[in-house]
Amino acid sequence: MRRLTLVWFPFFSSFLFRFLHSGVMSDVRVTEHPDRIGILLDYSGSRLLFFNAERGLVLFTIRHKFTDAAYPAFALEKAGALTLCTGMELPEFVRHS
Repeated sequence: MRRLTLVWFPFFSSFLFRFLHSGVMSDVRVTEHPDRIGILLDYSGSRLLFFNAERGLVLFTIRHKFTDAAYPAFALEKAGALTLCTGMELPEFVRHS
C-alpha cells in the first residue's frame, strides 16, 4: 500500500505544504492559506490532485497508475478538528483539464 502524507507549516508571509509520497518529499509554498483543501482522485487519468477549494488553484498533483482500489484515510498530527465534505461539485478548472 502506498501512503501520502500532507503536512502544513505556517510562516510569516507564506504557508508551506509538504507532500510525502513513495519516499519523495515535495514542498509547496503558497501566500494565501486555503480554508478548504479539495482532493480529487482521477483514477482512470492516473492522478491525484490537491487544490485550494475556494480559488480552484492546484497545490500539488501526483501521477500514479492505480491498479487496485484507492481508500481515503485522514488523520491529524495534533489535536484539532477535521471536517470532511463529500459529493461536492467538480470545480470548473477540473472540468476542462
